[in-house]
Amino acid sequence: MARTGRPRSFDEETIVDRARELFWGNGYGATSIRALSDELGVLPGSLHAAFGSKRALFLRSLQDFAEMSHASVQSLATSDAPLGAVRSLLGSVLEAAHEAPGRGCMLGNTAIELLPQDEEARAIVHSGLRSFERGIECGLRAAQQAGDVRKEIDCHSHARLLVALVQGLHVTARAELEPDKLHDVIDVALGAITAPTPTS
Repeated sequence: MARTGRPRSFDEETIVDRARELFWGNGYGATSIRALSDELGVLPGSLHAAFGSKRALFLRSLQDFAEMSHASVQSLATSDAPLGAVRSLLGSVLEAAHEAPGRGCMLGNTAIELLPQDEEARAIVHSGLRSFERGIECGLRAAQQAGDVRKEIDCHSHARLLVALVQGLHVTARAELEPDKLHDVIDVALGAITAPTPTS
């Protein structure tokens, strides 16, 4: 009779979630299979059996982060105050920098560490950033329709600018003891597109 082997005693999605946090904080190169095994409480052989390799687990974790990033911008266009929602999204970057100093954005971190050599990682990073950009663009268009963003503003180009700003804030916040001081950068970026308040 063929041996069926021991059934897995862990949930793959839970492992991916926890692995994502480890890769996100330490980077791909500095996260070994042994570190993953110790942190996740799963034997290296079991990780290989479930995911194939550290690289495969990393790419799945990176894709998971990209989907989280996409979800974070989906409600911008349907918000009662879309421009305020965009501002809150940008502010959340500084809140995250305060709560987890140095962690940054996993997409941006991967771009710095692995791109352009790693094509699979590049595809996930590119797709994730474009998806994030489209969500912000939809939020800006909704704010424009609501009269909060000036009519002449190119929402597509400004969304790209804000994505670049987000990545820049993640990096700059690492050098700031008080990341909240960077709110003035957000004020300038959004102030440049905010429609003037009608005078009575």
